[in-house]
Amino acid sequence: MKPVMSRTSAIAMRLPSVELRFNFEHRPVNHMSLPIRLSLTAVILMLSLSACVTKPTAVNDDPFNGRVTDTRALRQLNGGNPTAAADVYSSRAKRSSDPEQKQDYLLIAAEILLDRAMLEAGLAKFADIPEQMATPALQQRRDIVESKTLLFGGDALTALSVLPNPEAIESAFDRARLYETRAQAFNQLNDPDNELIARIELEKQLQNETVTDKNHAQIWTMLSAQPVSNLRSLTTNVRGDTYQGWIELALLNADAGNNPQLRAQKLDQWQGLFANHPATERFVARLYDGGDSNQFQAPDGKEISRIAVLLPLTDARMGTVANAIRDGLIAAYQNANNQFNRPNLQFYDVGENPAFARAAYQNAINDGADAVIGPLRKNAVSAIVTLRDIPVATVTLNTVDASISNFQVNSKVIQFGLAPEDEARSAASRAIGLNYRNAVILQADDSRGDREARAFQDAMFSYGGDVVHVAVLPQDEYDYTAQIKDALQITQSDARFKSLSRAIGQKLFFEPSVRNDVDVVFLAMGSEQARSVRPQLDFFHAAGLPRLGTSRIAALDDDIKRNKDLNSIFYPDTPWALRDSVQKDQLKQQIVKNFPQADGVYGKLYALGADAYKVVSNLQQLIEGGSFEGFTGDLSLSADGRIERQLDWAQYQEGKSVNVKSVDADRLQTIRSSGIN
Repeated sequence: MKPVMSRTSAIAMRLPSVELRFNFEHRPVNHMSLPIRLSLTAVILMLSLSACVTKPTAVNDDPFNGRVTDTRALRQLNGGNPTAAADVYSSRAKRSSDPEQKQDYLLIAAEILLDRAMLEAGLAKFADIPEQMATPALQQRRDIVESKTLLFGGDALTALSVLPNPEAIESAFDRARLYETRAQAFNQLNDPDNELIARIELEKQLQNETVTDKNHAQIWTMLSAQPVSNLRSLTTNVRGDTYQGWIELALLNADAGNNPQLRAQKLDQWQGLFANHPATERFVARLYDGGDSNQFQAPDGKEISRIAVLLPLTDARMGTVANAIRDGLIAAYQNANNQFNRPNLQFYDVGENPAFARAAYQNAINDGADAVIGPLRKNAVSAIVTLRDIPVATVTLNTVDASISNFQVNSKVIQFGLAPEDEARSAASRAIGLNYRNAVILQADDSRGDREARAFQDAMFSYGGDVVHVAVLPQDEYDYTAQIKDALQITQSDARFKSLSRAIGQKLFFEPSVRNDVDVVFLAMGSEQARSVRPQLDFFHAAGLPRLGTSRIAALDDDIKRNKDLNSIFYPDTPWALRDSVQKDQLKQQIVKNFPQADGVYGKLYALGADAYKVVSNLQQLIEGGSFEGFTGDLSLSADGRIERQLDWAQYQEGKSVNVKSVDADRLQTIRSSGIN
């Protein structure tokens, strides 16, 4: 067995034009999985790791392996745990007495990990594979796996040398794996001539249109990055009509520029010359309108060709959150209508230390990023928005206090997130929209209760309303008699009754009443606490007061009996959770299918990732005052550079959450909460 390169300090994991980069040598990474499953039955589009190369390469990926049939392994892959899936096949190999079957299982274990660019774990599995295999087909698969380990270690030349002869491979599936690996290696070597040859040969092994389209997109990404002088030099190579057609197509696209009439004229001429070219059937049709390239534009109108994503993927506390956001973002990228002119995605792990955010941001800019998504932590966002120079459009995944932001009218920073303050402001907007201008706040004694209460109060003041009382309710108690009576001034009502009774010397019939200057009650608390508060409000004669909350009110289960204690409470939530049309949305269904946890408490994180990609995709529309429907809300851009989320509404009725009509106050230009921290 040939020696394998050791792990280097910079590792890049790629999806179709998607790269995941770990930038800090001292932070080890055991594994990183991207469990996106697509209907690609003909071939694996390989993940590529590149290290110690100056120019990142863009390669296809689909970590779905048709050889993985064990239900336990499939369950682990669906759950985002490829290491456990590989271990299933390692265990099967240990139990197998058949040499061929044993080696097949060992290969599958290594393929699972290396297809996901998990180099260290993949090398461990590769070490279990013997140098001499039982059959030629198994030997060829082993050689392809070895080539991938070398390629991922940064040795593209040696990786090419160990690949088997494709003419000796009987399986189209394995020939496709070989040509994809070969294309990745030539990409790493910045050899567009041989990369194009490899991708043309790859296409001959394919029958699935989706895979073919992705291969065309990879060819186009590579050719579009070439200077015109390089393209012209490639025309001198005698490689056949398919090769020549791709080069001529790239040249005419460059010559046409932004002139659609000229492009259409040249495309007509091209199709006359290359009528049987594989790009003619579907790909060329997208070029007549410029390939929808205008979808990705920065605020200055420049085309966005590379998006960097900054996430704490290996942070012990935030890693699960970051990975859910990442997977939602990738799913939206994979599902985008614009398959042909999509920008590259490049992921940067900022780990546990928010101080790395600025270094990662600068690395992204140095790598050629035209736009940035992230970071996620508030203190990391603060580190970015306070930079003196922000050269590219930057969509953060959290929000910070406006007092520390460097925002100006034409700033390139857009703050986006799932702040609980958004829901509290939405509740205030509903209250004012329904002419409920005086509110009582009952809040939990936790930090989120504080944030929601302050945001609701600030918004009510901004709309011209008032908050007449704020009561803090300890979460470890269940009897809130004193707080509720004080908030509703029932204690004062009792005192007045007793004083009157003593004055006239008679015992009077008395039914206490709530104060008459309250129109609505805002509940800044979770569902468990609300189940205690709502009946007590009714007991103290406040059944007629409308109750508004946030999505924390929503129960985690559908227990109708228990949830009857939430009856009458209105709350806002994302379209992901409430909107009927979103439940039928193809992208949401795909995300939930591939990531079952997206159908639970982590769902909004996947929605945030998907919407972050959509925000970058629709920057120009947002800047010009437009809006679009997202999973996290109907999204628009405020005057202070924040994404505003128009939320859906529901109410508990007979123990069930029922969608209700949204009602909002007239829009304010800017609402800021002093409670953001």
